[in-house]
Amino acid sequence: MKKMIIVLLGSLVLLPACLDDPFTGPENLTAGLVFYNNLMEADKVIWKVDDSESLGGQSYGMPIEGSVEVDGYNHQVRIKASTLEGGVTLDSLDYFLDPFSYYMISIVGSEEEPHLLCDTMDTSFPTLGLVKMRFLQASESMGAIDIYIGGELPEHRKLSGIGFGQLSEYIEASQESLWNAIIFTPAEVAPADSTILSYTVNKNFMPNRTYFAITNHSEVDPESSFRMQVFNQPSH
Repeated sequence: MKKMIIVLLGSLVLLPACLDDPFTGPENLTAGLVFYNNLMEADKVIWKVDDSESLGGQSYGMPIEGSVEVDGYNHQVRIKASTLEGGVTLDSLDYFLDPFSYYMISIVGSEEEPHLLCDTMDTSFPTLGLVKMRFLQASESMGAIDIYIGGELPEHRKLSGIGFGQLSEYIEASQESLWNAIIFTPAEVAPADSTILSYTVNKNFMPNRTYFAITNHSEVDPESSFRMQVFNQPSH
């Protein structure tokens, strides 16, 4: 049975800047996994990677970090998300993992229409003095969004048309621009006309670090208010 080592990260807005390397020694090749539960259900989610022990009880909006042993590069695994109550399988996918790499795994949507996604994290450091960010749009009712960083002018639009369940590319920005403003608008709509979310005085962002931001809901209710959660991503 493969071992999956799990670390509960907690519900902090910002997590520690650099997580431990995703391996335990020369004889134990492992890949790092970070699970994000963005499912619009009151029930908690349990995770399983191949025949590893189940990771249970992940609450909405709370990430969990762990690692799984792999035999080498391009090691295929099956990742499955299920409900805690009743063990109903929500969704599953096959993915290829490499040792010494980190992977983002998230489930979005609802129990009726769940969607599981996995992608490799870019753990390289950003350009010296800059901040690197990536976004996940996890709210179906929010629709496709544009993201402005640093202000409301057209030149401040850094990402366009990020739809529900989609990951953005990685972008780099200055600490000053992130501190000034992060604005989310409906796709192809200027901030002056309509704004979904707007954050200013964002002093938690530090240079030479990478962050993962998720747009979702403040509660497990599609009618609840929108929010942005920001987590530190490992860099090494």
